[in-house]
Amino acid sequence: MKKTGLTLVLICLLTGPWILKSHTKEQIPLNRVVSSGPLITDMIYQLGADPHLVGVTSYCAIPEGKPSKQIIGTVIQINVEEIVWLQPDAVFASTLTRIKQVQALRNQGLQVIQFDNPPDFDTLCNMLLELGTLLGRKQAALDIIEAAAARVNRIRKTAETLKKRTVFIQIGIKPLKTAEQGTFINNYIELAGGSNIAGHTGSGIFSREHVLKENPDVIFVATMGTATKAGIAEKAAWMKFTALNAVKNNAVHVLADDSVFSPTPLTFAQTLMLFFSHIHPEAADNLISMETVHE
Repeated sequence: MKKTGLTLVLICLLTGPWILKSHTKEQIPLNRVVSSGPLITDMIYQLGADPHLVGVTSYCAIPEGKPSKQIIGTVIQINVEEIVWLQPDAVFASTLTRIKQVQALRNQGLQVIQFDNPPDFDTLCNMLLELGTLLGRKQAALDIIEAAAARVNRIRKTAETLKKRTVFIQIGIKPLKTAEQGTFINNYIELAGGSNIAGHTGSGIFSREHVLKENPDVIFVATMGTATKAGIAEKAAWMKFTALNAVKNNAVHVLADDSVFSPTPLTFAQTLMLFFSHIHPEAADNLISMETVHE
């Protein structure tokens, strides 16, 4: 991997150079931080920087075997007084953190660093690099990005040699909602060799009749882990439309994995492989064997 200065990392991808831009300058690492978002918390643990983490939300997952952290509220409603009491060097805020609460923290003299919700793999890696730099774990971030990017590229390279298959992904029931361009899920589909039939909806709402008209080769029903039963029921509903190519291909799949909606670079690569194995199952075994060789 070639490094260009303190703020740029160059990773040579198969389609050309990919530049990660971090706007965080090298500084004394933060020693005590609070996270108000599950994705931020996940990244901190993957970086091995969790000893610096003193507060999390009730929605943040603590890896098995790790000590518990002080709960500072939910993703949407944080407890400003609790955070002030923890005396952090900085608070890492998600896009769901309310503006008034962010301002309240700043009024108390706390540094609040806000992270936008990354729409794709590239910006996801930028976010990890920012966190790694802030927490003194920049090299760990670079190592993770390099490993994840290598896997993403192997999948993308293989997918580019295959005929694209049309894909519809359902992420809501009433109304029927899907993923459009500028989202992680659309990024998964395109990198895995699919063409999102609803990529240009503009609203994410897509009627069942429109799906039948477009007749996709593959249908995904994506759910959070607690909604698996609803996903299975939706799959059964789609299977009744026997004229659909996805039904004929036995290619209606339930994705009950939270990383579909909130991945880190590593889990993005893993989930991308899941998408690829369903969109191009005939090529998946060879790619898995190739990955085993690289590992």
